[in-house]
Amino acid sequence: MNFSFFIAKRYFSTKKKNNFVHIISLVSLVGVAIGTCALILVLSVFNGFEELILKMYNSFDPHLKITSAEGKVFNPNNIKINSTNVLEKAYVLEEEALLKYQDKEFIAKVKGVSNSYEQLLNFDSLLVDGNYIDAYESKNVAVIGRGVAYFLSMNLGNIFDQLHVYVPNRSVKTLLEPRNAFKKGSVLPVGIFGVQSEIDEKYIITPLLFIQNLSERKNKISAIEIKLKDATKMLETQQQLTLCLGDKFIVKNRLEQQNFLYKILNVEKLVLFLILAFIMIISTFNIVGSLSMLMLDKEKDIKTFKSFGVSESKITTLFFTKSMFTVVTGLFLGLLIGLTLAYLQQYYGLISMGSNGSFVVDSYPVCLKLGDIIIVSFTVLFIGLLASWYPAKVLSKKLFKC
Repeated sequence: MNFSFFIAKRYFSTKKKNNFVHIISLVSLVGVAIGTCALILVLSVFNGFEELILKMYNSFDPHLKITSAEGKVFNPNNIKINSTNVLEKAYVLEEEALLKYQDKEFIAKVKGVSNSYEQLLNFDSLLVDGNYIDAYESKNVAVIGRGVAYFLSMNLGNIFDQLHVYVPNRSVKTLLEPRNAFKKGSVLPVGIFGVQSEIDEKYIITPLLFIQNLSERKNKISAIEIKLKDATKMLETQQQLTLCLGDKFIVKNRLEQQNFLYKILNVEKLVLFLILAFIMIISTFNIVGSLSMLMLDKEKDIKTFKSFGVSESKITTLFFTKSMFTVVTGLFLGLLIGLTLAYLQQYYGLISMGSNGSFVVDSYPVCLKLGDIIIVSFTVLFIGLLASWYPAKVLSKKLFKC
């Protein structure tokens, strides 16, 4: 067995003569374990919230969305979608509108959709109350976002309480005359859906024909939303459609539809990791202190080793190896505790949100990712390596000369 490794193992596994040095060594080990555990837990909880938020957005966003590169609307008859990976597609026309319900008003987006839209998103899973628009023969019905319904104090089931929709009149040249500036349509609210607050406060869903007639955009749409058979081939299908449709149309995947959100989440995770890594760096001062005290405590041993012909580099390697034993053991314990707690939280919800059921989940969401475990392990090992090498090198040089 290698001399440096053997002595380092003995120093690590046996109790020191100086009890204070032994306590400091244990403190440094516990510090590494707690730091590692904290990194794993915090990143896992962040991943859980990230997955929860993206899941809510993705329940409303299609796999792919085709829009016009020139202007807002286009004729869908001019588009041929040739891809074996397309499972379902829906035509969509969105218009900003003023909504009026009884004595309350609210500005929102009216999203007119074709009949296939329900299958595209599995919309029944998003309904909070009432029914989807396809359950009615009339085209003057609407499903309202939960936030819009809240602001309008809306109730379902009363056929006399119509929701009035006002859109700019495109046939007039000036909007200065209030009587002719807007076109009015009325829909019956038949359902309320809930996805995420930003979406719920923005949209109402109506049949495509209703908003086409109201906005005077006959046979025009603003987007084609696509559901894929295999979502893992989303980027590949996007490239195929982009080549097929040319420069006149833009094909966006889910990430690009919520590009700002994805960037914010990635930046937040990076900042969070850097803060925790900085805290971990501060905690490694315990390693520097414990190693320095151990080397001073073993000054007589160093002189003995020197008399036996042990080189300075082997002395440095000896104490560096002993310190790395502490780092690796602390890392292992931290990973074990952190992963165990994350697993228990993920499947048993040990810590609740404390929101009395007002949030979408009862307990803190957790998502373990192998990439985070690898990054945390390398980060802790790298910080521990730097904290161990420098004092081992400097003190070995000084003590070896004494």
